[in-house]
Amino acid sequence: CDEPGQLALCLDGIIMYNTVAGRATGTSQISKMVIIWAAANSTLSVRNCGSPAALTITPNAGGFTSVSAHLVITKLH
Repeated sequence: CDEPGQLALCLDGIIMYNTVAGRATGTSQISKMVIIWAAANSTLSVRNCGSPAALTITPNAGGFTSVSAHLVITKLH
């Protein structure tokens, strides 16, 4: 798959521009680490803001090793 992609976190439906991460083609990863502040009962979502098309995650990208996607959310005290 040779598709561009740009993802961002949204807090209560509003894009948090400091969280935007992307790639120009499908030959690289989309990776970003951020720390955000969110109030209790806030809604956090991931938005594909770079393209109206869905991003493809290929289960076996040219080999026998599986590919995976990760999103880690940790509450800091």
